[in-house]
Amino acid sequence: FSTETPQISPKFTFFAGKRLPPSVYLLPPPAEEISGPRPTLSLTCLVRGFFPENIDVQWQKNQENLGFAQNPGNSGAET
Repeated sequence: FSTETPQISPKFTFFAGKRLPPSVYLLPPPAEEISGPRPTLSLTCLVRGFFPENIDVQWQKNQENLGFAQNPGNSGAET
């Protein structure tokens, strides 16, 4: 198990029209995961307050794409 902290940064894509940038919160893993024997941890990204409602969030580790999550456009939805 590595104690090295990778650089993880979300990347956002906006669509045309009025824009409001998101507030982004990276939440750490629960304490029981950190102190437990498992080599994987949960990392949560809370994105809110953005407009337009459709947004893609890409996960990157050391500037390499890992995947993305799509917000289906629900009013006030969080990805």
